[in-house]
Amino acid sequence: MNVSELYALTFWIDEEVVKTQIPQKYQALQKILQQNAQPNQQQQPFESQKTDLIEIIKNVPLSQLTKEQLLFLRELGIAQATGEEGVNTIEDILYKNVIDIATSAQKIQEIHQTMAQGIQKSNQIKTGLDGCVSQEEYELENEVMIRVSFTGNAAMANVTDFKNWGNIWHEIGRGIAMAHDATPEDVRVVGATKGSVIIELAAIPAIATTTSVILFSALKLAEKVLDIRKKAEEIKNLKLQNKKLANDIEKEAENEKRIGIDKISDVLIKELGIKKEGEGDKVNALDKAVKNLVNFSESGGEVDFIIPKESEGEEEEGENDNLPPEYDKLRNTIQDIRLLETKLKLLGSETDQENE
Repeated sequence: MNVSELYALTFWIDEEVVKTQIPQKYQALQKILQQNAQPNQQQQPFESQKTDLIEIIKNVPLSQLTKEQLLFLRELGIAQATGEEGVNTIEDILYKNVIDIATSAQKIQEIHQTMAQGIQKSNQIKTGLDGCVSQEEYELENEVMIRVSFTGNAAMANVTDFKNWGNIWHEIGRGIAMAHDATPEDVRVVGATKGSVIIELAAIPAIATTTSVILFSALKLAEKVLDIRKKAEEIKNLKLQNKKLANDIEKEAENEKRIGIDKISDVLIKELGIKKEGEGDKVNALDKAVKNLVNFSESGGEVDFIIPKESEGEEEEGENDNLPPEYDKLRNTIQDIRLLETKLKLLGSETDQENE
């Protein structure tokens, strides 16, 4: 995450967490729970406090943030207390895994304290950066920033890796661009950062949206394949005499992956109205793009999207008709991608623990 993104995140925290009074709503719920935990006290209902809190945190627009901003928000202890994760935590504390009312009050207080400390750190960062950096505005008219991180087995260790992944991303960009009657030159390199190699691309919303749909489909496929492989491992752990059964399931996982990739291409071809007869070049290019993007994701590479902010007042006045319609679909798909990525990390962790 670059400095300007960190600076922008501090303003986002002010707007979406502080001004919406999320800490105060946590505190209000904790206060009434603490009162109910006192001996000889008449129990007071806390449904309204719980409902107020859940209603506000479930609408926190986490999808506006980049992956790196979300990771830092988690470091601050704020991400866990907002969005769907925050709602699940509250439901868990109040209903699903209740020990006693005093413990519930203590857990809510801990969340409030952690959030308050995170907000304080955010304010310190903002104060420290104030006057040193301006909020970065990418000069992209009706374009979306696609941030490609070459991590995991998709990392670039030498110039050969650089050349190979460069060729692969040329095919990805070319295939998706052609599907929208655009050219590879319409996917522009507009920035790069150090560390693990990160390339920033600019593309029209239609290209970015199709890229996000492929990624989400790839993750859904990975979830299915991972589940099949997990079952194969469970059978191996039974140490049965029939070892062929586990091997057959492993082969089935590979078969599902191959079939799944073909299905992704078929669905996109149909949705984009590409004719298999007469537009064979588009079909072949899109097939290659899908296979390469699935492989990149499976190898540990990451792709993130940065959507231009709406003009102030548009959302309140309902004047979003002038924005490309793909933006809404892209926002929703990004949110789905992040939820599924979190789920896959948990599944992967469980599999690793079972194999130890």
